[in-house]
Amino acid sequence: MDRQRLEEIRERFGDLLDEETAKELADYSPENQEFTKISEITPGRVNVRGRISGIGDPEIANEIYISDESGRIRVIVWDKEIYRKAEVGLLVEIYNGYAKEGKRGIEVHANRYSVVKFLE
Repeated sequence: MDRQRLEEIRERFGDLLDEETAKELADYSPENQEFTKISEITPGRVNVRGRISGIGDPEIANEIYISDESGRIRVIVWDKEIYRKAEVGLLVEIYNGYAKEGKRGIEVHANRYSVVKFLE
């Protein structure tokens, strides 16, 4: 555990967090999270990584499509600024997305609780 990070969390949040939660936050890093293959996504929280293989019409929804070696999935991006940064071919990582059954099958929502990283 990174003691310096733990102290920073204690200083920032004070009595709002108990000791166990503060330690979990200190240990947490998006880079340590595992990714689910697109073909294995089921409803619930999910981390997913893939290449942007399509961008939907913003008049309908802020949707992008990402693909990995196992399949392709629709992603609804709630933040318009993040959606505008999407380009076909970019590698994208979505942490804490929410997968649910949509009109076209399973889809992932990147909402305010999600972290979206564009790479390359």
